[in-house]
Amino acid sequence: MFMRGREVKFNLIGGRFFSPPNLYWFAFSFLLIIVSIVALLTIGINWGIEFSGGYLVKVEMEKPADVGEVRGILAEYTDQELSKSIVQTAEDGMILTLRMPYIEDSQARKDTISAVKSELDETYGIKEVLEEEQVGSEWGREISTKALIALAVFLVVILIYITFRLELKMAVAAILALIHDTFIAVGIFALTQRQVNPATVIAFLTILGYSLYDTIVVFDRVDENSNLLARSGRVSYADIVNTSVNQTLMRSINTTLTTLIPIITILIFGGDTLKDFAFALFLGVLLGGYSSIFIASPILAVWKDREPRFAAVRDKAEAKGAREAILVTSAGTMEELPKQGAEEKAAPKKAAPKKAAKKKAPPKEAAKKQPEDEKKKEEPTGPAGEKKPKPAAAKAGQRKPAQKKKATTKGPGGGKKKKKKKKKKR
Repeated sequence: MFMRGREVKFNLIGGRFFSPPNLYWFAFSFLLIIVSIVALLTIGINWGIEFSGGYLVKVEMEKPADVGEVRGILAEYTDQELSKSIVQTAEDGMILTLRMPYIEDSQARKDTISAVKSELDETYGIKEVLEEEQVGSEWGREISTKALIALAVFLVVILIYITFRLELKMAVAAILALIHDTFIAVGIFALTQRQVNPATVIAFLTILGYSLYDTIVVFDRVDENSNLLARSGRVSYADIVNTSVNQTLMRSINTTLTTLIPIITILIFGGDTLKDFAFALFLGVLLGGYSSIFIASPILAVWKDREPRFAAVRDKAEAKGAREAILVTSAGTMEELPKQGAEEKAAPKKAAPKKAAKKKAPPKEAAKKQPEDEKKKEEPTGPAGEKKPKPAAAKAGQRKPAQKKKATTKGPGGGKKKKKKKKKKR
């Protein structure tokens, strides 16, 4: 990846499952999956009327409706289980939406719905019926079954295509990333209690295609680099995948961000139906970009790195790294030992001169009290025992005059030449 003209390489993919950096991505995904499982078991999915079956009515009121009071009206019909109905209001209570369970008996269904409408009209006044829809439970089951069959066929076709185009292990890694994205997205829908309707299912199928698109781009680069680098026998498969991910990282980030911008706009400014659709797209694009890099790629690297040819390269690289670490450590200790020895030797040497100086330095008083006999012995004497007179220059402390050197001339070669005598004219 290049940033501002400089190549930047991140260590994103490793060859071990439970070793960094793979451990970080798998742990984060595992945490999201656990949260999704808890949400699905405790809260459950908020199925739309198209899947669960029931009666939907949306009316405009003359007075603002109170959600608690409307739920109290519906709770009176215990035999029809209307207490499980979903009550929603919009525009400060002026728009009331009711999603009631499906009643099998047609006559009881008509009587119950008419009774609820009459009570709402007496309490708040019904100005206009905006939407009214009734879906049977059989139709909802049929739609759910067809959606699951379509998803299964989609996964099988994708598995066959990626195996034919690339290889089987890449296809399996891509499918696992798809299941990862779908499961977490459904768990977040259950956690936020957003309704799952046909528009949401369409969004899920769209995000599966987007996630596959990004994964195929990364795997195609991995395939190209493996054909070039694997022949040398010096690069492990995890290093090849890491290099490929770094080469496509900036492209994946830019594509994901540019796709999320219009989705976020719809999520903020769109209507209720569009918001559910946009929320599913938002989760899919975000999870698809994440899984293509941090789930599908590490799974492929760990799986392929166990093949004999790549496992041998990995073992050699690890052994070489261990030897280099030992050499670096031993070299550091060998460098420290001479330094410590030199410091130990230098310490007593610095202290010794001071002690020697104290011993050798004679005191000034001892130098003054030297015997006069020694001085006389040192002075030179003549034949009759008389002292030889010292030269005047020595007494006065004057230096001997320097002797004059003969004048010479240097020729161009630097040698000395004698002065030529002038010939006398006859």
